Amino acid sequence: MSKELKQQLMNMMTKKSDVRFEASADSKEAQLYIYGPISSWSWSGTSAKSMQEKLATTKAETIHVHINSPGGSAFDGVAIGNLLKNHKAKIVIHVDGFAASAASVIAMAGDEIIMPENTMLMIHRASTIEWGNAAAFEKTARDLRKIDTALAASYKKRFIGEDGELEQLLDDETWLTASEAVAFGLADTVSDEIEIPELEDEADIPDEQPEEYENSKEKLLAKYGVAAQTNKNKSKETDPDPAENISVQNVASLFLKLKL
Repeated sequence: MSKELKQQLMNMMTKKSDVRFEASADSKEAQLYIYGPISSWSWSGTSAKSMQEKLATTKAETIHVHINSPGGSAFDGVAIGNLLKNHKAKIVIHVDGFAASAASVIAMAGDEIIMPENTMLMIHRASTIEWGNAAAFEKTARDLRKIDTALAASYKKRFIGEDGELEQLLDDETWLTASEAVAFGLADTVSDEIEIPELEDEADIPDEQPEEYENSKEKLLAKYGVAAQTNKNKSKETDPDPAENISVQNVASLFLKLKL
């Protein structure tokens, strides 16, 4: 991932989360919106504790979870994902903008994962900030590798390839379009496109991803890409797939509806 794109994600992490749970007492369906960074602070609304409180009271048979998040706390992401998996309701994940990092872990909890053509998914290795001597950094490195193993388990049940191929995608900090996510088994359906408005800081994002990143991903897409065509909810025999033309420039634009 380029330095410019990493900076964009860091800027997104400072935005205020917007979390809403909408369900009437007699409704068989509920809507859960997870917009913004995943936090371990209960007051943020996107912590595992806050999410547990929202989910505990619903009797809905189907919960539609809408995600637009740059990620955040890995452990809260795992916990929220497990809360959704263990809920009695059918969980339908909708990636409204993008689901990156810990938010992609939450997305994997869906019984069904739906991604519009102009949305994205990002998976990568765990990261943190450390301060101290060599022993402290070595311990942190060991801990991060253990966390990586736990996080990879969230994707393995869906990923259609080999474990080593998933590990490579995680190493590369891989951005996936909707059709690419379907090709790898990390989503089920490519739905109609959501309009993306222009953002003032859009010009700061690089137009292309590094070539070494594309080589690794494209090699696997050539192997598994046929799955994307068999899983789409509509046929496009003559028109090119709009999802294939999404550039990294659109990533900031995917961070919709967040409150400053």
